[in-house]
Amino acid sequence: MNEIYKLLFIIATEVIRIIITSRFANSFVEKTEDHIKRIGAYACSVVITTTAYFFFNLAWLNLISTLAGLVIISLPYYGKVKKKVQFVLYVLAISCIIDLVVYALLSNTFDYENYSAPASILSLFLLFVVQLVTRRVLMKNKNEELDSPHWWRYIVSLVVCIAVSLIVIMDDTISPLSLSAVCGAFLVINLIIVYLFEDLIETRKNEYENLILRDQARAYEKELLMQQEKTDEMKAFRHDIKHHLAQMKALNDGKHVDKLDRYIQEVADNLQETVPMSYTGNIGVDGVLNYMLQKAKDKGIAVTSKVVIPEDLEISVFDMNIILGNLLENAIEANDGVETPCINFVMKYVKGAILIEISNTRNHKVNVKNNTIISTKKQVALHGYGLRNVKKVLAKYDHLLDLEDVDDEFVVRIMMKV
Repeated sequence: MNEIYKLLFIIATEVIRIIITSRFANSFVEKTEDHIKRIGAYACSVVITTTAYFFFNLAWLNLISTLAGLVIISLPYYGKVKKKVQFVLYVLAISCIIDLVVYALLSNTFDYENYSAPASILSLFLLFVVQLVTRRVLMKNKNEELDSPHWWRYIVSLVVCIAVSLIVIMDDTISPLSLSAVCGAFLVINLIIVYLFEDLIETRKNEYENLILRDQARAYEKELLMQQEKTDEMKAFRHDIKHHLAQMKALNDGKHVDKLDRYIQEVADNLQETVPMSYTGNIGVDGVLNYMLQKAKDKGIAVTSKVVIPEDLEISVFDMNIILGNLLENAIEANDGVETPCINFVMKYVKGAILIEISNTRNHKVNVKNNTIISTKKQVALHGYGLRNVKKVLAKYDHLLDLEDVDDEFVVRIMMKV
């Protein structure tokens, strides 16, 4: 293979490697919508790795160039540094293991001092296979994060794998059989580590979500009782209104203007304290709405609401508490720091379906992709377990969910058949 063909072949294989690597990245972090930045990062990575392979082709230098390329690729992606480190070291460790496998399989023809086309093709094939497995295992929890102790153990295991792989590759005295055993052991260890940590994340997440759901159920049950008490007070006030009117008429007839003013003020204050913000007759809906909307008003948020649903609407109080409670809690938190905060709430029943729309001002732009809020430090309040709990409840119904960040508002729309 002359030098020109060799260079073209290396560029082609590195471009394919970058495409596969970008698919790896999608299993760990969310890609930015800025295509120019991503293409630029890919191009820089290709240049770095191609230069290392074509001009030097030294094991340690290839490792460094691959590491640099992975770091550059991770830069235009959304996600915390910890997730990007996981991505970089995981792909680097897998690449090292694949090099060991290729070296073991092609030990008679493979030479680390000279670039090998068959070795490159085989390594690309194996990298693609591992990427498919990784995507299947990691995608469902890619927005979850390991806590610090587990994260450090995970990173250390990858670093050890990379270091040992490099030592093995540079040691010419190791036989192909021994090398094959090392490759298999490393591959099994990495797969076990990934599986165990993903299983750990899933288990802890489910435990935490169930704990939150139980706490929410208890809290909203208490609030329902409180709101029912307020509703009873309102009914009592309505019952007594004729007595209030008689007293006010007597004060007016007696020309007791000051006393009349004070009495009217007392009645108004009492009315303000007892009047619910939502009164449909449906205790489950009224309870959570009155609690959450009053909480918003207490925080200085302008609230408008329109609720038109049947009093005897048959729907789980537990489910409505989770849906309305979490969405309104998110809307309240999103208004922190907003100069003129507001929440608009609409809920109505149309032809066997409940339609809900919540729009609120927010203190920053929200990144939404595939009805999921892309996690950043500023979006923790919006992206936490609340929205996932809502989706979990909605999954029990025939439903549609739409999240949208438009103009200066974040909007949630739900249609669920009941």
